[in-house]
Amino acid sequence: MKGLLTFPDKEHVIQKAYFFCLLFVAVSLFSPGRDLTNLAVILLASVWVFEGKFSEKYHRLRANLVTIPFFILFLLYLIGVFYTEDIRAGFKSLETKAPLLVFPLVLGSASIKIENLKKVLLYFAIACVLCSLVALIYQSFVVLKKNDFNYFFSDGLVSIMQKRAVYYAIYVATSILILVNYLFSSFKGIATKQKVLTVAGIVFLLLILFLLATRASLIALLLILIITLVAAGIRYGKLKYSVILIALLFAFIATLSVVFPQTIARFKSLHNVTYDFSNTEEVYHFSGADSDTKWNGLNLRLAKWVCAFDLIKEHPLFGVGTGDVKNEMVEAYKRRNFTYAAQHRFDPHNQYLSTTVGLGIPALFILLACFLYPLYLAKQRKSWLLASFTLLIMFCALTESLLGSAQGIIFICFFLFLLLQSTATEKILNNSNF
Repeated sequence: MKGLLTFPDKEHVIQKAYFFCLLFVAVSLFSPGRDLTNLAVILLASVWVFEGKFSEKYHRLRANLVTIPFFILFLLYLIGVFYTEDIRAGFKSLETKAPLLVFPLVLGSASIKIENLKKVLLYFAIACVLCSLVALIYQSFVVLKKNDFNYFFSDGLVSIMQKRAVYYAIYVATSILILVNYLFSSFKGIATKQKVLTVAGIVFLLLILFLLATRASLIALLLILIITLVAAGIRYGKLKYSVILIALLFAFIATLSVVFPQTIARFKSLHNVTYDFSNTEEVYHFSGADSDTKWNGLNLRLAKWVCAFDLIKEHPLFGVGTGDVKNEMVEAYKRRNFTYAAQHRFDPHNQYLSTTVGLGIPALFILLACFLYPLYLAKQRKSWLLASFTLLIMFCALTESLLGSAQGIIFICFFLFLLLQSTATEKILNNSNF
C-alpha cells in the first residue's frame, strides 16, 4: 500500500510555496489598502521560517553583501526612534520601514528557482495590464457620470485601487521594463502571438503612464528606453532600426500629447522656477487655469528643499530623529514664512533629503549604497532589467519621498531583491539575463 502512495518531497513543496507567496505579494500591490499585502508578506516570511536550513541561509546572507546597507539603514531608523521627540510617529515610521529588513533577510538568503522568479516578474506585468484596463473602464463610467474628462488623469485614474498616481506610475513603468526585457530576451523563443500581445501590453501601459501624468516616471522611462535603443543599435550595428523605434516612440507620445493635452499642461507649468515663500496660492493642476502666481510641481519642491537644507545644516550628523521629520519641516517652513507648506505639512518630497533630515548625512551615504551597489551588480551580472529598475527608482526618489509610504517602500524593496535574487541565480547557472 505504501508503495502506491507518493508524496512530494519537502523541497518541491517549499519551492511551490515560495512561488505562490511571491506572486501573492506582487499581485497584492494592486489591491486597495495594505491588508492583503501584509498578509502576503507574513505568509512569505512563514515559508522562510518553515523551510529551516538556517545555517545555509546564514552563510548565503553573509556572502550577499548587498543586504548590508539595507540592514544598516533600518538600524539607523531604529536608533533614530530613541532621540526623536514624537515617539509615536517614530515607531509608526519604523513600522513602515520594516521592508528594509524583511525583504533583504528573506529574499537575500532563500534559494528560489529562477523560473519561479521570472514568472513572478512576468505575472506582475500582466496583472498591471489587467488592473490598468479595469481602472480605465471603471473611470470611463465616472467621467460619463460627472461629465468631467479630467477624471481620466492622475490619482483619479487609479481611484478604484485607492493608489496614488506617483506610486502606481512606478508600478506601470516597471511593468513596461519587464515586458521590454521579456520581449527582447525571449524574442526567438516565443510565438508571434505572444510577441504581438507583449507589444500591445507595452503600448497600453505607455498610454496609462501618460494618463497618470507623473512627470518623473515618464521622463525616467523614456530616457532609459531611448538610451537603451541607441546603445543596442550601436553595439549590434542596428542603429537604423533603433532610430525607427525611437521615432515610433516619439510619434506615439506626440499623438497622446494632442489627444490628452492635460498631461502636457503639467509639463508646461514647470516653466516658472522662481518662488516666494509667502505665496499662499494653490498648486496648479491641469483641471484649472495656469498662472505664474500659482505654485507648480517644480518651484514648490525647490522651496521645500531649501527648508530641508536648513534643517540639515542644523542637524548634520544625526538628523532630527525618525519621527520628527514632518514636525521639524513645519517649523522650518514657519521660519521661512512658508505658510502654504506649513498648513499642508509637506515632507521634503525628495527621498535623499528626507533621509538626511531624519537621520543625518551618514545615512544619506547608506541610502546611496542601497542603490549604487545593486547598480554595480547589474553591471557585473549584465542585467539590463536590474540596472533599469534601479535607475528608475533613483530618478523618482529625486522628487518623492518613496520610502515614506508603504506603497513605495514595499514595492521597491520587494522588486529590488527579487531582481537581485534572479540575477544572482543566473550568474551561478551561467545564464545571463541580457
